[in-house]
Parts: sequence; C-alpha cells; structure tokens
Amino acid sequence: MKFLKTCPMLLGVVVCTIFITVMAILFSDTVYADYRESYDPATAPYFVLALKGATEGVFPWNYEPEMYELSSEIAGASDNWNGIDSEISAPAEADGEEPVLIEEPQEDPVDISANDISANDVPEEEEKVYELTEVEPEYFDDALFIGDSRTVGLSEYCQELDEHATFYAKVSLSIFTVLKKQFIKTPEGEIGVEEALSREQFGKIYIMLGLNEIGTGTDEYFTEAYQAVIDRIRELQPDAIIYIQCIMHVTERKSSVDKNFNNVNIDRRNEALSQLADNQTIFYIDMNEAVDDGNGNMEGSLSFDDVHLKASSYQLWYDYLLKHAIVKD
Repeated sequence: MKFLKTCPMLLGVVVCTIFITVMAILFSDTVYADYRESYDPATAPYFVLALKGATEGVFPWNYEPEMYELSSEIAGASDNWNGIDSEISAPAEADGEEPVLIEEPQEDPVDISANDISANDVPEEEEKVYELTEVEPEYFDDALFIGDSRTVGLSEYCQELDEHATFYAKVSLSIFTVLKKQFIKTPEGEIGVEEALSREQFGKIYIMLGLNEIGTGTDEYFTEAYQAVIDRIRELQPDAIIYIQCIMHVTERKSSVDKNFNNVNIDRRNEALSQLADNQTIFYIDMNEAVDDGNGNMEGSLSFDDVHLKASSYQLWYDYLLKHAIVKD
C-alpha cells in the first residue's frame, strides 16, 4: 500500500495500459481492423492498434455493426417487392353487390400464318464476348485506381501510370471504409470517394481492396460489402468499365506463419470476388500472375516486408495492366 501511495502515477499508467490493450484485443477485428496490415505483434505491444486509431479519431465507441446494417440494406431491396401478381390485383367488390362484368367486343382472329413467323425464329441477342488485350499508356488517361497502401505504392513508384491515371488511394483503406473516409485532397479540403465520383466521370475504374479485411467477418459479409460498393460506384459512374483486381498475395514466409494474412484466405476471397464480374461491364483480373513465384505466393525477392512490393517491383504490376485491358468499340 505504501508503494501505491508513493507512485500513484505509475499505477495509473499500468491500469490505462491494461485497459487499452484489452480494448485493442476485443476490437481488433472491427474498429481496429484497418490497422492490422502493418502491425507485427513480435515487434510492438497490442495496444499500439488502439493508439494508431486514436491518432485518427477512431475509438471503440465509434464502432457501428456494419455487417448487420449492410445485410439489412441488401435485404431491404426486396422488402417492397412481392411479385408481379401483387401489383395486378382484382378490384374490390362493393358490399352486397355483384360485380359487373363488362364484355369486351370480340375481334375477328387475325391469320398470321402467311407471315410464317414463330417465336423460335426470332434470334436471341447474344452477349458480346470481350477479351483482354494489350493497350498503350494513353488507355489510362480516363482511368481511376481505388485502393489501399499497395495502390498508393503503384502511384508513387510507377511514374508513367501516375502521369496518366487518377488515384483515390489511402493506407489501411478497406472495402468497409472506402465510401466513408474523406481523404481525397481538393482545393476546398478533403472529400470522400462518393463526392469525388459525382464530380468527375471516368472511363475505367480499377479497385484493389481486401487485404486489410482478411480475418474480419465472413467471406459472405466481405463479398456483400464489396458488391454494395460496386453498385454505388455504378450508380455514380454508369458508363465506366469496372475492374476488380484480385487481392495481391503475400510471400510464402508471411503466409506460412500468419493465421489471417495467408494465401489460403486470400485465394478463397479472390474466388468470391471473381463471381462479382459479369464480363460485360465488370471484369475480374488476376494480377497475381505478374508477381507470383509459381506456387501461389508473392515472389519473396519482390517484397521488402513480405506484404508490399519493392519500388522497382511495381513495374511488373503496371506491365500486367498494359497487357490485360478491355477495349470496347
């Protein structure tokens, strides 16, 4: 007790540290999920997640159960729809009165046999098949890239692409926050993606998000959130080609020891993302082909931290994009 009386500040520091650590652990998959990509428990205590969040104004009491909100939004799309039969209902009958039937005049049947036309003779309109092709750098003049720290690296270390394309990218950005955070700099201040997309139209929009979300929620939850973002982008950019870029792999060294950020989880979510493409206006492209080692892992020599590419390695990503593009007539 004497020690506690003489060192009350130390006791306060210990209690606060324990409390912050507990909060960081409890909310590591929700509030602080965006900060886990660059966090290594071997080099820093767990409460660092909470401290990083605090610097950006993110606290446990800010948590919103996005999974339930998102599910209700998606389900709500059909709440007011009961089928076409519910819209064409019989008129109500007056109490005690027999309904009056009005006979419509009969028309003489029209003989169309001479036209020799049947429903089977009408050709169905076939969907056009688009193939990925090689393009010039000018293809990206009206292109937008949305993504997290990896896309930030693409803009910083691939000068030719940066000279042509626009980037809405931010470290730790996720599919759950991409439409919420205001990080796009304008002369009037920072704005969000939705407002930015309402100001300017693009011909192509490339999205790479998903690594920060590994370990957060179910695959279905993640995919529903991704679909909702695509739907909103489509509303704001009705004429744009949307490219879903795969989640880039991590190295074998990272994948083999991390229970969340491993390539098994990444591949499973990539498979789910590929199903969102309709191959007409939304296309899935697997840029892992450009950086993999042949065994489903990022080539170790291309990365400086087993997660992000080295500056010189971003050219491989850009070269892949140049050779895998959709050109519409």
